[in-house]
Amino acid sequence: MKVPGRKDRLSFFTDLYTNAKAAQEDTFSLLERHYKQYRGDPTIDGNGGAPADNAEVVRNITYELIESQITTHIPSARCDKVSASDRGDVLSLSLEKTLNAYRNKLPFEELNDLDERYTYVYGGSVWLIEWDESQVSHDTVGDIRVCCLSPRHFVGQPYIYNIDDMEYLFLEFETTKEELVRKYGISEELAEETVNEQSGDEDTATMVICFYKDDEDNVCQYIWSGEIELRDMSNYYSRKREYCRRCDKKKQLCECEKPSYILVDEEYEELTHDIVRSDGLIIPASMPELDEYGRPVYEEIDVPIEDKNGAPMAAFDEVSGLTIPMTEKVKKAKTKPTRLPFYKPKSFPVVIRKNTGKEDSVLGQSDCEFIRPQQQAINKVETRIMQKLMRSGITPYLPEDASVTMNNSVFGQVIKVKPGEQHQYGVLDTQPNIANDIAEAERLYEHAKRTLGISDSFQGHRDPSALSGIAKQTAAAQSAGRLESKRALKNAAYARFDRIMFELLLAFADEPRPASYVDALGRRQEVEFNRYDFLALSDDFEWYYDDEYLFSVDASSDLATNREALWEVNLKNFQMGTYGDPQDPKVQLNYWLSQQRAHYPNAQDNVERVRKLIEEQAVMQKMQEQVTALEGENANLAAYGDELYQAAKAQEAELRQHEEYAKYVEDEINKINSEVGANG
Repeated sequence: MKVPGRKDRLSFFTDLYTNAKAAQEDTFSLLERHYKQYRGDPTIDGNGGAPADNAEVVRNITYELIESQITTHIPSARCDKVSASDRGDVLSLSLEKTLNAYRNKLPFEELNDLDERYTYVYGGSVWLIEWDESQVSHDTVGDIRVCCLSPRHFVGQPYIYNIDDMEYLFLEFETTKEELVRKYGISEELAEETVNEQSGDEDTATMVICFYKDDEDNVCQYIWSGEIELRDMSNYYSRKREYCRRCDKKKQLCECEKPSYILVDEEYEELTHDIVRSDGLIIPASMPELDEYGRPVYEEIDVPIEDKNGAPMAAFDEVSGLTIPMTEKVKKAKTKPTRLPFYKPKSFPVVIRKNTGKEDSVLGQSDCEFIRPQQQAINKVETRIMQKLMRSGITPYLPEDASVTMNNSVFGQVIKVKPGEQHQYGVLDTQPNIANDIAEAERLYEHAKRTLGISDSFQGHRDPSALSGIAKQTAAAQSAGRLESKRALKNAAYARFDRIMFELLLAFADEPRPASYVDALGRRQEVEFNRYDFLALSDDFEWYYDDEYLFSVDASSDLATNREALWEVNLKNFQMGTYGDPQDPKVQLNYWLSQQRAHYPNAQDNVERVRKLIEEQAVMQKMQEQVTALEGENANLAAYGDELYQAAKAQEAELRQHEEYAKYVEDEINKINSEVGANG
């Protein structure tokens, strides 16, 4: 889009905004009518140009049917790498858990509450996802900021019905004048000149933000309030750094007495130290310098000559009388600091969630629009019922010559009549029959419900057609099927949120962003998002960010929102033995871990109880194994002792035999000696 010079930009964007808003005047009138209908506006549309009238009674079926569709379900992020790889799976997991952590960190419950009502009432909602540098913690600078806006504060390019195809769009905010001074650095005098175009309040101002694309398809931003320019930022997603106009140095290095700074876009960062990625890969602080053909560039440098012992060699210089180290010329590849490009998103930071698709409209179809005929007709019928009831009553009648005067009191009156004249006194009941009116109102109400695909079972009302619990679940599921397209468009919008948040993290999150989750075993795991992990090296040795990831929502998260049904499914699986033997404590632990993830009451206590039981059983089993092993050792020792005893007895018997034999030999010798002595 062609944008004039800075002096004429305020009038240019003001006129552009005014013309775009005027071209969509009918759309804004329709949105206002939808809002009034949702709030119970009594206006009855005139027929054939007749003036509108007001209903005396409003039965707000629009509010009832829209509120019955409101869900607190926030889709969970799902991320997949375009090309499958182990590294891609690891990064997908860390990115997925980081995005889900933002679901809990940001006020998504409040945003979802607004989003649901905006979507059904207006046909769509507007989301702004931006990077806020003012969010600073002890270890991070900047973070993601998300807000949900009414479509009445959104003005798109006329006759363009897709955000990605627009050249420009506008967002309107109400803010305080003090906030303008703090955030945009204008003086208090200029802030007082801003006005609130909606309420005229003196302390607040209407601020308009324009996002547009320049000739190079870069997203730019222009902000103003009234006749005051607040910000003019070209290349909205680029890194900005202040340079001095005089010395052309960074603000931190400028030494000029009267510096004049200007914001300059930075395309890359130069590394001053090596970066270690989570997978262990090192991004070096310097890289070889290549020529135009991709070949290394060499230079000659002087290198000291060393002897065989590694000591530097030196020579005596006769001219200077000094000993000079000996050097030789060596070719060495030239290096340069590693340059990592800054990532730049290309799309507007705005997402439109549609209710249901609508031709030639940036928003979807409003539920208010489809049930407006029934709402108007019911208001007329209810008004007629009230008018009939207000005009009804009981009217007394008397004879013409009666002398008594009737009043509104019920008790305390005595009427004197002559015998036989009592039949001349009585009352006329003028109460109308409103049964047909009530039936017609209920018939119109059923028409409205069928138009939106809502049944009594879906609303939680008594459904006479569903006689059993299964029948009620089936009826509710059928209604949910009619509403499936609305859920699909909500999921698509959240997938778009995740894509924009991913791109913002790649562009601006210099510090790692930690996240935690609970795995299938109930253990808390830690992951972190680090933008350097997504860097890849091209064939020509240029670094780039690999952003080829697909975003969707976790389909299982839909069932997780219906906790009672999930609890019942887990219980049935447990009882049927899907997890294993229900008597096995490990199987019981898996069951209670599943219930814990489904937020079953007191599931955490049961998980701890079963874990303690498993630990106690493990200790008992270990002790039993030790006792069994000890008994085995004792048995072995007993057997070994018995063997020793038997061996000892055998040795003793053998020794006894030896002793007896020695005594026998000794007796024989003595006997022989005696005989020899006797014969001698």
